[in-house]
Amino acid sequence: MPFTVGLSQHSDPGVATGEIVGRVLESLGVQPDVALLFTSGEHMANTDEIAAAVGELLSPGAFIGTTACSVAAGEREIEEETAAVLWVGSLGSGEGPRARAVWLSGVPDPTADDEALAAALDSVHATGDPSMIVLADPYSYPVDAALAHWAQRWPHVSVLGGLSSGAPMPGGNRIVADGGVHRSGAAALIVGGSATVTHLVSQGCRPIGQPYIITEAEGNVVRSLGGLPPFERLQQMFSKLDPTDQRLVQRGLHVGRVTDERKVEFGSGDFLIRGVLGADRESGAIAIGDEAPIGATVQFHVRDARTADEDLRAALEHSPQTQSALLFTCNGRGTHLFETPHHDASVLAEHTSAEVAGMFCAGEIGPVGARSYVHGFTASMALFADSDDTSSHRATT
Repeated sequence: MPFTVGLSQHSDPGVATGEIVGRVLESLGVQPDVALLFTSGEHMANTDEIAAAVGELLSPGAFIGTTACSVAAGEREIEEETAAVLWVGSLGSGEGPRARAVWLSGVPDPTADDEALAAALDSVHATGDPSMIVLADPYSYPVDAALAHWAQRWPHVSVLGGLSSGAPMPGGNRIVADGGVHRSGAAALIVGGSATVTHLVSQGCRPIGQPYIITEAEGNVVRSLGGLPPFERLQQMFSKLDPTDQRLVQRGLHVGRVTDERKVEFGSGDFLIRGVLGADRESGAIAIGDEAPIGATVQFHVRDARTADEDLRAALEHSPQTQSALLFTCNGRGTHLFETPHHDASVLAEHTSAEVAGMFCAGEIGPVGARSYVHGFTASMALFADSDDTSSHRATT
């Protein structure tokens, strides 16, 4: 099940297309099962031209792509520069289509795309459960609502991907879906064949203090944690932290909501992380970047480069033997978070020895617990192997 990644940083779109397509032709030839295109810098405006050439020259079975502020290829992260990255591969054995690409309008709501998605899922031959890679425009597509809907409608389909980060305003991003290039909506790639896709999410946060039950809340405003105002809980916790963690709290505080309340003890992978948006000292309430259901268990978290590095390595420690990987990392990571460049891409390549491609996102899509969510400051990864090739797996614990 071969994969390859083509990268070009040439500013001329024709030369860039020739370089990324030439790499594919040398390695795989024409008519691969899947192709993903990521463009950044000056090539965001050239996405239509590059995508049309890729489709004509390679004729992939399913083809999606989008624009991003930065991209990744191999062990490198090309941050805020002009680049084009093409990820192409075969999805192993199986009769019939092994992949399908669908453009999602999201209008008037995600259910408007159910018929197209259902048809694509039904048409793809898959040895196991299919996966779905989603690239969405954050200004026009209701990703949160779509993920909640898909989890109910197709609970057997795992979803991973990212939000386009190339444009600071509506209409600036490009969404590639097979023969079309759009300025809104989302592209969904249904992955089947004999491909096994392992989805990993590294949120890069560390819990501090202790868990509390939300005992009073309205919308995203938490008014009581375990019977006391959240700000009072925060002050109690802060006084017991060491100076390093106190500085991290002052730089940015997060809250994690437990996704599986059946557990007795919670680790970093058990929380859905959201930012603390503000606090009202008078009432003691805090606002978080998500709904705050009464009865949910939450715990304060902090994030720093060391924690993010350790969490990413821990997520990959028992990963299966991998032939290729897609990386969707936050546009707040990279050199904005780590002291050295290429961090997430190099760690992923080091642990998997795989062909890596990806993008920096305005929100990362990946599973925590039983379903997928949109995250921030996260590295979300899809690891590809062939279920028909027993030598491509190693034991996990």
